[in-house]
Amino acid sequence: MKLDPADYACPDHHTDLTSQVRDAIDEDDGTPLAYRRGLLPGTKAVPRPFEVIVTCPGLAGRQPHQLACAGTFTR
Repeated sequence: MKLDPADYACPDHHTDLTSQVRDAIDEDDGTPLAYRRGLLPGTKAVPRPFEVIVTCPGLAGRQPHQLACAGTFTR
């Protein structure tokens, strides 16, 4: 999967959240596998918009908090 932007991080804690964003997209994407993977002949991968909520674990005893991450993805 290609994300745009390619990386997601908490602006307060600089924690990489990209893997959580990828996992959230996979959970939310209800497209059948053949379409999602672009396996049908003559189909082209088209960027699709997304917005997901992920959790930053915080740092040094600070409380976890949620962040909304948005962009586009292409499979």
